[in-house]
Amino acid sequence: MKVTGPFRDASKKSSPWYLIVKKTKLNLDGSIVLNEKGRTETSRTRPFFQTKALAAAALAKMLAEHRVTGEGDFLWTRGASEEYTRAKAIAPEVTLDVVANFYRLHHPLTEKTKIGPLVEKFLSEWGAGNASKRHLSDLKSRLGRFVEKFGERYPDTFNRDEIIDFVCQTSKVPRTRKNYKTAVVNFFNWMVEEKLVSSNPAAGIPQRKLGAIPRNEIVFLKLDKVEHYLRTIERYDPELVAHEIIQLIAGVRADDEMANFKAKDVMPQTKSVNVLEGKTGADTINMLEPNFWKWWEVYGPKEGLVRPPNYGPRWDRVRVLAQIQSRAVADELAALPIKPMLKRPEAKKALVKWPWNARRRTFCTYHVAMHQSADRTALILRHHGSVATLHNSYRGKGVTEEEGIKYFQILPDVVKNPIRPIPISKGIVKSQMPKRSSPRKQTPR
Repeated sequence: MKVTGPFRDASKKSSPWYLIVKKTKLNLDGSIVLNEKGRTETSRTRPFFQTKALAAAALAKMLAEHRVTGEGDFLWTRGASEEYTRAKAIAPEVTLDVVANFYRLHHPLTEKTKIGPLVEKFLSEWGAGNASKRHLSDLKSRLGRFVEKFGERYPDTFNRDEIIDFVCQTSKVPRTRKNYKTAVVNFFNWMVEEKLVSSNPAAGIPQRKLGAIPRNEIVFLKLDKVEHYLRTIERYDPELVAHEIIQLIAGVRADDEMANFKAKDVMPQTKSVNVLEGKTGADTINMLEPNFWKWWEVYGPKEGLVRPPNYGPRWDRVRVLAQIQSRAVADELAALPIKPMLKRPEAKKALVKWPWNARRRTFCTYHVAMHQSADRTALILRHHGSVATLHNSYRGKGVTEEEGIKYFQILPDVVKNPIRPIPISKGIVKSQMPKRSSPRKQTPR
């Protein structure tokens, strides 16, 4: 409503003073009348008064009432009153402008990209960089769950509490929650760089909100177990030796880095090892101990992949054989075909006892012990920045400097005639196999 005046109409003798009042036109249902262009239509009236003073008083009263009941094109109708009452019953703690802003944030007038497609774009760009296959796979898995819950949301509609609730719902394990939080942080950091959001709601969430991570003791292979393990591989499957010493004596990661590790990436002439696919991207390892090159000289392949064919079952086989103390018993089992051998109860029990990430953790433990410093070890492990990750996740305790020196003095001891599985013919020979008391003997060396 707009009121102006007082004005005087000289043609009027009884009530010459008037005001001009403009109001919004209303339909019968109380809604605002709009013209063809969508603009609000108004009506104009001229109330007359006997004196100028009466007109001025009426003007002041109209303006005062207008300030109380509304401004602009809004009119306080019965429908508006009912709408206000319903809205306040739903969210009495906030004002209606906050409610309106929240609605507009989640229902924008212009087209915006939702979380689902943005995650796809983020993963595509991340994968095109130096991210390892394992890291990219982890991101896809964790952000996939984020998309399942929030795929239809817009990026600027999140708050910190929502992120914490999501992360805590993913798992009961604090370390797993931390990994999910890291994935979401990386995604929102990317959106900040792309100017899709002004800030990262996942940044700065303390670990105490996700649960304390227990400090478990790092399990690694003892010195005598390492040597026995290597001698076992030499005796029963020497083609695996190069693959294992790259982890045990050079600290290379077992999964993503070893899967496509090639012989050409080990360069004795420069005493360096190239890691092309890794968690931290391509890198070069230097400062390896002399015994690594002794092992590589004997067992390193000339070309192709370092990981031999059928690696999984073959590795299971040597792990089982390495935990058998009697060489005679181990020799008998070694001659069995791999599948039947791995189905035996003692084989299943032996595999359960193998420590997780044992080779990299074993290397780290003995390397730190020998050098009495974590800095050099961190460079070889490619832990950027602080050595805290090394101490918290890879270094076991209780190893002396002398034991560390002995570890890196272990050298090859070639077996001339390794004991390999004896293939079994199909048919009647196979059916009679359980009746055999022991496999045919092979004599090593």
